[in-house]
Order: sequence, then structure tokens, then C-alpha cells
Amino acid sequence: MYEKFIARQPFYDEKLKVFAYELLFRSGPENFFKPQKEASSSVIVDSTMLFDLQALTGNAKAFINLDLASLQRGAARLLPPSRVVIEILESIVPTPEVVQLCKDVCASGYELALDDYVSHAKWEPLLPLVKFLKVDFHSADGDALAAPARLHKSKGLQLLAEKVETQADLNQAPAA
Repeated sequence: MYEKFIARQPFYDEKLKVFAYELLFRSGPENFFKPQKEASSSVIVDSTMLFDLQALTGNAKAFINLDLASLQRGAARLLPPSRVVIEILESIVPTPEVVQLCKDVCASGYELALDDYVSHAKWEPLLPLVKFLKVDFHSADGDALAAPARLHKSKGLQLLAEKVETQADLNQAPAA
């Protein structure tokens, strides 16, 4: 028997209400990622064909990582644009082809997020297309987190802090 697994990580708003879930590929019941080719495509197919997106996320949106191959194949279009946010992985180089693919995805009604965002000039071509910037709460000090927040909040971008895992982290997050 062949088993499939998807991890579901909640995203909370400032009132601690779930507003989205990140759906993550898992190759087994262990709660960690074992690198595997086609992991992005697997989550997309599994969440639509095997698990039912509604059952996985309820009324919340689903954030789904997209690697370069999945972006090029148009895999996101298997999912309803009103229900998902497409995450562009930090490993993707924003070449002119990638920027055009992202424009096409946005023109089809999808929202984009940059995963593990670190302020860098290479991301400038994608910033006008993106609605969410995901930052690693533990990878930078407060000033490094606050700088992108100040810079991009005025542009309507939403910052999502990943790895806020303890009450102390939660207490510190608004100041960052």
C-alpha cells in the first residue's frame, strides 16, 4: 500500500485567528521534509485529487510552495486561484522568464508570496507582483525584520513571520 502525506502549518493573524495554512510535502509520517524531486507538484496534485483542499484548509487559503519546474509547467493552474497563494521559493532565480511566468500566474488571479524573503536587489522585479513576504523570525535580529516591514508595508505587502513558535517569540514579534 502506498501512503501520501501533507503537513499543514497554520498562519495566524494579529488576533491569533487562522487565516491560511501552508501545505507541505512529506514523504512519510515523520514531520520533516526529505528532499524529493517533484515535491511541489506532489502537494498540488495531492491537495486536489487525494485530500480535498476544502478538507485540508476549511475556509482558509492554502500557501503552496512552487519550485521552478512546477512554475514552468503551470502546475499552479490545477488549483483554484481564490483558494491558494503561490509561494516562490528562495532558490528560484528571478530571471526574465521567471518574472514573466509570475506575471502570467498573477494575471490568472493567483496571489504570490516570496518564501524566506531577505531584502535583496535580486527580488526587485518580483516585488510589484507579490502580496506576501515570508520572513524567518529567527534568522535575523529585530532591526533586520523591521526594515523590510517598514519598507514594504507602505506598498501594501503583508509580512508573515515564520518560526514564531513560543510565547516569548509571539511577545517579541510585534516589536520586530
